[in-house]
Amino acid sequence: MHIPDGFLSPVVTLPAWAVATPLWWLSARRGLGGTPVESVPVVGSLTALAFVLQGIAIPVPGGTSVHLSGAALLAILYGPATAFACQSLVLLLQAVLLGAGGVTVLPVNAIALGLAGPGVAWLVHRALVRASGRAAAFAGAWAGTQAATLAVALVLGLQHRLAPSYMPVPFEVTVVAMMVPSLAVLGVVEGLYTVAALSILRRARLVDAR
Repeated sequence: MHIPDGFLSPVVTLPAWAVATPLWWLSARRGLGGTPVESVPVVGSLTALAFVLQGIAIPVPGGTSVHLSGAALLAILYGPATAFACQSLVLLLQAVLLGAGGVTVLPVNAIALGLAGPGVAWLVHRALVRASGRAAAFAGAWAGTQAATLAVALVLGLQHRLAPSYMPVPFEVTVVAMMVPSLAVLGVVEGLYTVAALSILRRARLVDAR
């Protein structure tokens, strides 16, 4: 769901930088700084895997693409702050090394894919985990995917209203083009990935069996 450089004007990106900058500081301090030493290799490996997953992008009409994220898994295991910090690092490396997304739109992508999506995934998982761990993981990842996708679509829709010269595609087209594959396919695959990855990590005793 990366938004490329050039699709958002400074009217949108500058406030996003103002919001994201203190959030990055807090997430690095509380998320990465609060991660137990024994969990660092797992967090690093899951972040690297998220980098690979997000590099496989499928373009859709409306100025963006769809892809797996892997951020819901990080949020479920280590909390939204860690997920936001790791996802932001992934997005930065993709922008600098691969040209995916972009530097000017980095805070928008980070807030949508690294905060909104994983935050919803974490909340849904916590609400349902006592009933069924696997169902909670699947539902969390599915719901987080929808939240991230909708956040990106809303930003693009706002840009179209503010300055269509930057984003000529109307919100009605963008939201349908993004949400249909997200609801029907992407969220399901993200949920299955999250459940499978959790199962493997727990069997290997790399994370708590909770």
